[in-house]
Amino acid sequence: MRHGALFLLLLLAPVKGRAEEPPYQPDRFFRTQILPILERRCFECHSQDHEVEGGLALDSKKGWQTDGEAGPAITPGDLKQSPLIQAIRHHDEDTAMPPKKKLPPIEIALLETWVLLGAPDPR
Repeated sequence: MRHGALFLLLLLAPVKGRAEEPPYQPDRFFRTQILPILERRCFECHSQDHEVEGGLALDSKKGWQTDGEAGPAITPGDLKQSPLIQAIRHHDEDTAMPPKKKLPPIEIALLETWVLLGAPDPR
């Protein structure tokens, strides 16, 4: 596991003394941290409103679960079996996404954390 994702998981862990708000709300985490990354970095090429390149639409939960030329883009809880994670890490230039410039490390760590948490997606 990458250190960034581990650090984010620790930040989301329950902390004694916080009474008002649960420390981790899956829907809120998705809407405030993950959806903005997908909108900014992915939807131009991977949404029904623009283009759906590679058969992968990331603007719906069903899209990442079933679409894509290689099958599902994400395997919840498994970074190695999630093609989306492999693509954003830029290990293979043929499948690197986004193709021109790698995402900032914090965005990669957030997406990794999301997948490790089971890829909650309320859409």
